[in-house]
Amino acid sequence: MSGPERARLLACSMLLCWAAGAPALENDSEQTIEWSADGNSSMSTESGVRRLHMTENVAITQGSLEIHGDEALLEYSTDTNELSRVTVQGAPARYRQALDDDGGIVSGSGDTILFYEDEDGNTVIELVGNADIASRDMNTSCETILYVTELELIRASGNCAGAFTPGND
Repeated sequence: MSGPERARLLACSMLLCWAAGAPALENDSEQTIEWSADGNSSMSTESGVRRLHMTENVAITQGSLEIHGDEALLEYSTDTNELSRVTVQGAPARYRQALDDDGGIVSGSGDTILFYEDEDGNTVIELVGNADIASRDMNTSCETILYVTELELIRASGNCAGAFTPGND
């Protein structure tokens, strides 16, 4: 394994364990999900899933969590009315959220942003295509970044680059 390949493997391994500095605000997941769009909106239902499609200057918020883009699809159960997934596309789509500790911010962008809960009930922000994520002590750019907010974990794939500031409390 060459030096650059070894460095890339080490960097990707570190990303698997990296925290964005602190978890996102715990009460965000308990807040109402709100959305707006300047363009067209349409709703459809199929196989127990209601889909709301919106275009132009789309904004989705839940507490301090904000996702902005050009187009969005919200999917939720017709039985429980629970939101199961949000897909936002943009040039780029943008994500921003306050952290639990001292008011720091984690922010990111990508061609597509997916927002959903995993099987363990954790909030997942997936940045796909030209993905970036940053907090006060680290920034990372990769093809795809998956950020599990409650666990402070990032998984990244594709060519990656970034910077890390050790010892920054």
